[in-house]
Amino acid sequence: MDAVEARAHRRPVYRVPARGRAAGPAKPRRETMTVGELYADWMRLLTSQGLRGGPIAASTQANYRKNWHRHIEPRWASTPVDGVHWRDVGEWIAGLRAGSRGQTGNNTRRRVALMFIRLMRHSVYLELLPVNPATDATGRAGYVPRAPVEKRRTYLSMPELQALADHCAPWTDLVMLAGTTGLRWGEITALSAADFRRAPEGWLLAVRRSWKEGDAGTPSPNTKNGGTRTVPVPDKVATLVLAARPPDGLLFRSRGRGASAGGRLHHSNFAGRVLRPAALAAGLDPSPTFHDLRHTAVSLILHATKDVKLAQRIAGHSSAQLTLDTYAELFEQTLFTASRALDGLIE
Repeated sequence: MDAVEARAHRRPVYRVPARGRAAGPAKPRRETMTVGELYADWMRLLTSQGLRGGPIAASTQANYRKNWHRHIEPRWASTPVDGVHWRDVGEWIAGLRAGSRGQTGNNTRRRVALMFIRLMRHSVYLELLPVNPATDATGRAGYVPRAPVEKRRTYLSMPELQALADHCAPWTDLVMLAGTTGLRWGEITALSAADFRRAPEGWLLAVRRSWKEGDAGTPSPNTKNGGTRTVPVPDKVATLVLAARPPDGLLFRSRGRGASAGGRLHHSNFAGRVLRPAALAAGLDPSPTFHDLRHTAVSLILHATKDVKLAQRIAGHSSAQLTLDTYAELFEQTLFTASRALDGLIE
């Protein structure tokens, strides 16, 4: 590979001139590129080689395409890239509406705004413009809504988990499995009986598929972090699941009618029709979300084993540090353990 080919294959880096410096003229073009054409080129780059050493995940692609078609394309597709101004972008974000359901929520407006800023940064990468037109002269975008305050996690005790699961019948086994293994919704609803394996010490579960947005018919052959993992399952939970579910196909499948029957089980339907009514019946306040079952599993595992590396492996986190950072509040109760232990040694 000669020097020219090497430069062509090198990972791209955005080159943005420092604010306040005189920038040279934009690279001459035979014709003015529109935002729609810019989006097509940006997505081609993201889905082929990416900007961080690899293509973006399929779920990210699906989210970008949804935001483009629903929100960005109608307003900006035919606008020349040099016709974009951050003040116009701010007015557009503030006025985003979601059809008959009224004004779009802050979370959606934030996601769309951040995507549009990234998209317009591509015009700088292509040397069409010297600076990102979606940000002001200081490089900021004051129109982006603030990040939502993270909901406080709900950790259930084992009796609370069992009470919730009982009220979720006929999905008792699904809730118990989620609350003891920490599987994500997309992972647990992609399981089949063949993923369970009996080892001498107990049951193991291979987590190797996950439903992603845009999947149709069959789930994607990898999990959130692109890999697979094996997690232990309590014997009583494994027995409960395998006794209640079919030996072939998806373990947990839609109970709907018509074309949806036997297919993918959807989170929104389960949360609204099963989980929230069950939490109310079980007297749980605040009502746990399905993802809180994942938090519950990690908390129960940490309480039983005190092994952060084991909790990391079961949860599928990329590192033990991520597990510690995510669940730091679980360790607050042990803050004075060391000092009390040392107190006991002092004569």
